[in-house]
Amino acid sequence: SEKLEKKPTYDINIAHNMMHNLEKEVVKIRLFLDVSAVIDEKTINQGGNNEVDFFFKIKDLKDHYQINNEKPLFSGVFVCTLLGISYSTLRGMVFTLWKDTFLSSIILPVIAVPDLLKSKK
Repeated sequence: SEKLEKKPTYDINIAHNMMHNLEKEVVKIRLFLDVSAVIDEKTINQGGNNEVDFFFKIKDLKDHYQINNEKPLFSGVFVCTLLGISYSTLRGMVFTLWKDTFLSSIILPVIAVPDLLKSKK
């Protein structure tokens, strides 16, 4: 692979969405990881848009939500816990996947889970 003349700066955006199957007690967290590289104010094709799904089988899922307008409203602590597990797992996955590539210098930042919670997509 050809070497870049200048080291790019990377713009990293993370968002999530959450789905569920109440009967099967399953929650899915999808994380969207968008990475773009910029050199001299020009975006170059590095990083890309990634989507990773995390599935959780939750025993006694009913203890973590209330029905509101016929929809489940999950507790903030519960959602934050699943987001934290998902994001820290994603950080490890990306670190391993990118280890021997031109993206090896990128380590996903540690972010506050409440900030991730606001990043709905």
